[in-house]
Amino acid sequence: MTTILALRSLRVTPLLTSANLSRIMSTTTTHLERTNGSSRDPGLRDCTVSSITDISPTVKLLKLAPVPKQQLTFKPGQWVDFFIPGTDMIGGYSMCSDPRSPLLELAIKYSTHPPAHWVHKSCKAGDDVQVRVGGDVHLEPSSGTKAVLLVGGGIGINPLLSIIKAGVDSSTKYHLLYSAGTLEELIFWYDLEEMSVNHENFTVEYFLTRETVKQLGSNNFVKFQSGRITPETINKLVDDWKNVFGADGIRCFLCGPPPMIDYLSKNVEVKCEYEKWW
Repeated sequence: MTTILALRSLRVTPLLTSANLSRIMSTTTTHLERTNGSSRDPGLRDCTVSSITDISPTVKLLKLAPVPKQQLTFKPGQWVDFFIPGTDMIGGYSMCSDPRSPLLELAIKYSTHPPAHWVHKSCKAGDDVQVRVGGDVHLEPSSGTKAVLLVGGGIGINPLLSIIKAGVDSSTKYHLLYSAGTLEELIFWYDLEEMSVNHENFTVEYFLTRETVKQLGSNNFVKFQSGRITPETINKLVDDWKNVFGADGIRCFLCGPPPMIDYLSKNVEVKCEYEKWW
């Protein structure tokens, strides 16, 4: 697919509310403390780093190969406790891979938190790590849900992508609203476009909060919009869906910065499912 874009960057200061709240959460409590009440597998699983690649200026995609004799399964939308060599600090990252894949995939954004810093500065193929699966917000293709609305912000695309990959071959309708600051931070958008082209039951809209986008070309079907995902956007979609799928046939999943989750979940006309732990 050929996409022709003309981008004009705007120098806009990020919202202090989002940055400060995220920073406060990451420095005052640990991942284990924030997820203390969540379900977890009883034991750790050994994995070897299969590959590590840059997928944006700030995000690396880590692919892990579980040790063959240790069964590792997870449900779409779950996360792992992430244990690295040389530190007692434990990371928490949602899977972005299809549970049926032989490799466990994690898209990890840079930070100074030791596990993320290790991934970006020291990790290499062949390194050994350990993981433990956890999380109570997930969706399996066999759930019988008729329509799924997924709303993601930034690195919050991870568990939503896992849900899409697992269910896109089913009869369930999936629609994704996905926002990031800039196009280069809109990770996986090309993969999402490919899935939307190949599966009639999956559609996606993109929102860029710190860039304006002008699209050229009459054959360009990629919908990049300037601005944030709003409650009005969600409510209109849900209202349209109620006429087709019924109110009980719709589920909505959110994953993104805590301020985004707080604002949207309190101002939309549909029950939202999310875990606010990062």
